Amino acid sequence: MRELTLLETGCLAGGLLCCLVLPWLMSFRGPRDAAARSSCLKTVWAGQLLLALAGLTVLASPLAVPYAVSLGLTGWTACVFRLLRQFRVARHSLQERRAA
Repeated sequence: MRELTLLETGCLAGGLLCCLVLPWLMSFRGPRDAAARSSCLKTVWAGQLLLALAGLTVLASPLAVPYAVSLGLTGWTACVFRLLRQFRVARHSLQERRAA
């Protein structure tokens, strides 16, 4: 295995810290409804997979580090925003069911 530069190590550490955000969002703000929760879990897993692939690319190829990190973080950010939108929709539909 090759030795990693400081930038590559920092990218891996940042990716590991970002991996904690989606599960924490799901546990603290996630819906309690089983159907809504399963669709939110798919978004969490998609974000985790994107960051894992970016991390593996950082380990595999020094030339692809900036591309892998930018694509991984962009996809992860999209998953965070999608997850927050899913929470809002699930909360709104729950309030409608309670009102009816």
